Order: sequence, then C-alpha cells, then structure tokens
Amino acid sequence: MVILLIQVAAAFAAIAAFSVAMEVPVIYLPYCGVIGGAGWFVYLIVLKHGGMIAANLLGAAAITWVAHIFARVKKAPVTVFLIPGFLTMVPGAGLYRSVHYFIMGNGRQGAAYLMQTLQIAGVIALGVFLMDSIFEILGRRKQNEERKYEQKYEQKK
Repeated sequence: MVILLIQVAAAFAAIAAFSVAMEVPVIYLPYCGVIGGAGWFVYLIVLKHGGMIAANLLGAAAITWVAHIFARVKKAPVTVFLIPGFLTMVPGAGLYRSVHYFIMGNGRQGAAYLMQTLQIAGVIALGVFLMDSIFEILGRRKQNEERKYEQKYEQKK
C-alpha cells in the first residue's frame, strides 16, 4: 500500500513537472498532477487484479474522464489536461525494447514487444475515444433538454 501511494505521488510530481515543460498555465499544474496520479492509480490497481491491456484501457479512461471534468469546471480546453496526463501511460519502454531486439538480431522477441506496444497504444486510444464519446453524448443530451425547455418557455409567452 505504501509503495502504491509513493508511485501515485511520483506520478503526480512527474506529470506536474512535465506540464511545466509543456507550458501549461501555472494555475492548471496541480490539476494536471491529479489527473496523472489518478490515471496511474487506476492503472496499478487494475494491473494487480487484471492484465496489462485492461489496466491501460481503464487508466486511459480515468485520465480522460478526470480531464473532461476539470476542463468543464475550470472552463479550459480539455487538451490542457489530457496531453500531460498521458505521460505515465505512454508505452515508450516497449517500443525501445522492440527496436533493441530488432537491432540485436532477435526479430521474434522484437516483434513480440512491438505487438504488445501497439496493443497498449490501441487500448489507450480506445479509452480516450470511449470517454470522449460519452461526454459528447451527454453534452448533446443536455443541449437538447435546454432547447426543449426554451421552446416550452417561448410557448408560454
């Protein structure tokens, strides 16, 4: 449990520092850190009880969900929170390993790491797509309800 908290705190710090490098406005830095920490927390919990693919999918979904919430609350573009939040999820080590094994002449091992990296990248994209779609549907539903309310109000005049 202590190791989990240390890793989440490290993810918070890493994302906040990376956000500085990405020139995120200072007011949003703590929120970016929270998003990164939340995503890493979900990733670690799911990884412990499930597989790596599910952990990346749900971690990406959590990052996207929290980023959308913060974007609406702070009235900022979602990309301000979303892009830095994914630093901990990017499968860079897998890509490095695949290139390393290809260069060393072990094509089978390189292909295995490349396939795993592509799967992880795919489920991260799927997690973002699913959460973006949910927020889009909810936004349209809210707009439709507001239009119906305005139409009823207009009719009463």
